[in-house]
Amino acid sequence: MDTPSRMEVSRNQPLAARALRAVVQLDASTKLAMMCVVFGWFFMSTLVVRLGSLDHGVRFFDMTAVIADPTRLFFGIDTSIQRILFGLICVACVFAPVAPQLSKSRLAWLAYTAPLALIVLSGLLLYSRASGDFFATTADADSMSAHLIHFANDLARRSSTLVSRHVAIGAGGYLAFIGGVVLAVQGIRRFGSHGSR
Repeated sequence: MDTPSRMEVSRNQPLAARALRAVVQLDASTKLAMMCVVFGWFFMSTLVVRLGSLDHGVRFFDMTAVIADPTRLFFGIDTSIQRILFGLICVACVFAPVAPQLSKSRLAWLAYTAPLALIVLSGLLLYSRASGDFFATTADADSMSAHLIHFANDLARRSSTLVSRHVAIGAGGYLAFIGGVVLAVQGIRRFGSHGSR
């Protein structure tokens, strides 16, 4: 009786077992960069708020709550389904570098850029949300309510500029960013080298 080849055995295994084997087979620098992203996103503060007696940090997987309502940065974040879903997206991005081990496609190497892409996208969304108008303007630009809304938006922008001086990027933000850059560089380099073969 013939024994199945190693390739046939690995294809017949469940996806979870193949993914675990793929994680084990990753090189040391990739594993270290992935660990940096995990610690930066889930165990360390990405943003730190220091304003008077208020001194607390916000972890990266809480970022959707802050993007939805930037005042959550100062008043705390409650558990929501949105936070859980974003946490699952974070986990998927952290383990995206196993894609080339599971797929023969050259494009799978670009999965290495997933953590960095999520960091950049979240930063841009937070910036656009925090710097935009806080109150919607009315259709009639000359009405008293339009002037009042314009005044309120101007006041909110000035206070957010003052408050933003008390918000800083935490150690987790720097650690995850460095890990994300290392992964992205590795993925792009390997994508290029597999294309030249």
